Amino acid sequence: MTELVGLEYTGPIARVTLTRPDRRNALSIEMCDEMASAVHEVDARPEIRAAVLSGAGEVFCAGADLSAVSGPHAADFIGPFERMLEAVARCRVPVIAAVHGAALGGGLQLATACDFRVAASTATLGIPASRLGVVVNFENVRRLALLVGISVAKEILMAGRTFSGAEALASGLVNESVEGAVGEASDRWAHDIAALSPLSVQGAKRSLEVLADHTANARRTAPEDVAALDALVRAAYGSDDLKEGLAALRDKRPSNFRGV
Repeated sequence: MTELVGLEYTGPIARVTLTRPDRRNALSIEMCDEMASAVHEVDARPEIRAAVLSGAGEVFCAGADLSAVSGPHAADFIGPFERMLEAVARCRVPVIAAVHGAALGGGLQLATACDFRVAASTATLGIPASRLGVVVNFENVRRLALLVGISVAKEILMAGRTFSGAEALASGLVNESVEGAVGEASDRWAHDIAALSPLSVQGAKRSLEVLADHTANARRTAPEDVAALDALVRAAYGSDDLKEGLAALRDKRPSNFRGV
């Protein structure tokens, strides 16, 4: 598609690639917009039965571009990021994330929005929001908790724990951990799914989406609760703690958070 997101088709398989390897495929606003557009294009092709999402270079996705989540307009990142995740999660066909290197922060949230995750055993997966001073959006907390359970979600979000690909398999965070090339394994998943009945696969996907929505009660959450959670997210993006977390990351030193 562009220099930020690649999109190609091989028979019934779509391949969507984050193509910003010089920045470890870090997500900018423009990249989020282009990812959403790529997924919508996949949706519009009835011959496509599965999609593989991967990252060019040495990592899957290192998270948000620090320049996108710092400064006075940091909250502007939230909308494009959430729209990208929603596009992936609601894609008509199953999406398989091929995770190698790092899937951190927004990178793991992107992988979590996919239907299946195949990870290299040496991959690193986590959401270090608590190390930076970021509050993760409710919908993404919901997806993570439904995937791995409340206890492991707390380890990831509150304790800042990272998992290897092998550990992620044991926790339910990924569907397969491989020693070899993760691309071969993710392609196998895609081809196996593409050989199945598309009506059955897509019907099951939609049914499970509806079940997840109702189970989490996300669409019926009291408006005042949603507003309060959104306020926490936006407040964190404008906080001194986020500035401190980003500075500590750049300086390779421990953070000194003050809760403001």
